[in-house]
Amino acid sequence: MTSNEDTVKSIVLLNDIILHDDDLSDEAKSQFSFHKDILHAYNLDRLRIIQNHKLTPVGRHLLLFLLDSNHKNCNKVLNYAAANKEVLQKNMPNRGPLIICGLPRTGSTLLYNLLACDPNSRALLFREVYPECVPPISRTNVEEQTRKIDALRAFMYYREQLLGRPRKYAEIHPVHDIEEDMLILMQGGLNMLVKTLSPIHQIEMDHWFYDDTNKDFAYDYHKIFLRMLDFVDSPRSHWLLKAPMHSLFLGTLNRHYPNALLIMTHRHLNEVLPSICSLTLGYGSDYYDVSDPENRITLETQAIQSTEHMIDCIVKFRRSDRHAEERSHKIFDVNYENLMRQPIVIVREIYQHFGLNWSDEFETNMQNWLRENPQGKQGRHTYNLSQFNLTAEDIAMRYADYINMFLASATESEHVAEKAIYNTLQNNN
Repeated sequence: MTSNEDTVKSIVLLNDIILHDDDLSDEAKSQFSFHKDILHAYNLDRLRIIQNHKLTPVGRHLLLFLLDSNHKNCNKVLNYAAANKEVLQKNMPNRGPLIICGLPRTGSTLLYNLLACDPNSRALLFREVYPECVPPISRTNVEEQTRKIDALRAFMYYREQLLGRPRKYAEIHPVHDIEEDMLILMQGGLNMLVKTLSPIHQIEMDHWFYDDTNKDFAYDYHKIFLRMLDFVDSPRSHWLLKAPMHSLFLGTLNRHYPNALLIMTHRHLNEVLPSICSLTLGYGSDYYDVSDPENRITLETQAIQSTEHMIDCIVKFRRSDRHAEERSHKIFDVNYENLMRQPIVIVREIYQHFGLNWSDEFETNMQNWLRENPQGKQGRHTYNLSQFNLTAEDIAMRYADYINMFLASATESEHVAEKAIYNTLQNNN
């Protein structure tokens, strides 16, 4: 029996945790007063978890374990930043960051990986956030990077052993080395995972979560974390970030990153909504018994509600921007069908729009990535509207504003082309 197996067998499942700032230095507490808001957010998530009696024992344990680990890492980051003042004094790149922040399931992962092929940019790696993030390690430090990879693999093994099966996530959402900066926001107290896995009708908690006026603490932390990584490995041009949940907090995002270059990906909602529901059921199976119809309804409802909030926030942001014309050069909309047909052409258009430098090496890297990562390489994801009691007519009515704003220019032939791609995937599965 391996040491990892011994560790898993000796685990006592968590039913609750105690969150505190006792391990936060006095200097960090003084310098980063928002640590109190972070702790408050963590305690709200703790309540969501311990009061959710539909979670499986392993699911509850995993969520509490992640919550506790993330909060400890958060405090370590704040301690590190307080003790190493040069981290916050160093200038970040003048350009960007370049941020993909459209709806989920709209081609953003493909686009993220292509944009990350630019050797002059830098995207976040999973192992830079979890399971350990302090001290930050340069990517040229092969020995330490190997150790971090081993630590991440050990955590994944631990998780799979607790679940009693390999995770099926890659079949639903491709897994790559680069990761969403949602992980940083999660570490800063803004936990989309716990929110999505919570019972419906938690009105007060939900109102707090979706309120864009009180999330400065999470983005304050986000900036500190990014500065910490930038201190050891600054990109030659710009940072590249991607998280659909940024769509919920566009006002806060822009206050903290006024030079941000935003990419919003769009796709026909007849494909987006059932895909999001299917994705949520997929990762929700780690925490719920999804054979229970009531649990499925909870997860599907949360998926639809969170997407609706994103749609509303995107429409509101684009409509209410008093400096829309002035900011137009800082936003670029990407149509899913066009991205799937001509991915490198779309990336070139993005670079031209934002005035970023193109290189032959960048283009070659993208060609190689596309060749090595054909669609469906990690599994096929199948879904349809009827699975989730959705209809095209209802979608057209409920989301007319978003559709008219971002999808009306898509021709019927483009929609037919996307359906052909989808049907081909279904038939090949």
